[in-house]
Amino acid sequence: MISDPYSILGVSPNASDDEIKKAYRALSRKYHPDSYADNPLADLAEEKFKEVQDAYKQIMDERERGQSSSAGGRGGFGGFGGSGFGGNGGYQSQSSGTDSVELSAAANFINSGRYRDAINVLNGIGSRDARWFYYSAVANAGIGNNVQAMNDINRAVSMDPQNPEFRNFQNQLQFRTSRYQGNGQGYGRPPMSTGNCCCDLWIADTCCECMGGDLCACM
Repeated sequence: MISDPYSILGVSPNASDDEIKKAYRALSRKYHPDSYADNPLADLAEEKFKEVQDAYKQIMDERERGQSSSAGGRGGFGGFGGSGFGGNGGYQSQSSGTDSVELSAAANFINSGRYRDAINVLNGIGSRDARWFYYSAVANAGIGNNVQAMNDINRAVSMDPQNPEFRNFQNQLQFRTSRYQGNGQGYGRPPMSTGNCCCDLWIADTCCECMGGDLCACM
């Protein structure tokens, strides 16, 4: 039995039957032995073809028995809430060719909560469009790398500013970051006090200089 048949087909566990069939047919055509006649990759293609067949059969059998509902039960995406990200069948790739299969695999890992696996897949993709940066943002947020997540989602939005999915995630990530900062330092007050006003002033000046300002020119 295949441990994760959805990743073989490059689809989300939340994908519909039609989406799974579409992915299965596309991969079957891609790896069909007839397409690799007299090709040195024929054996590898045949092995991949059989793997695709087995994965599809396993998914369909599980769904018929009603056992697939738990496969996509991991929501939240690192605390952001599943309803805002992939509510319509999970993350779906919109690229083409090999990159599409790899992006779908990354999306499947994200939907399964396997964020580091998703990052590993994404790092192997050469063509990085707006959706690549979106997936990278979600995966990095899932492992708590919020700085990289913010950089990636900002890049995704700049590349595709009209995409509501990207902007929605950007807004929620910004809200999460601002809430974290607000809890850490209150309403404009320094995050800590040493009990010595001179030391506190020195700390505040150092922070300002790090941000490009200068609270006290003499320091």
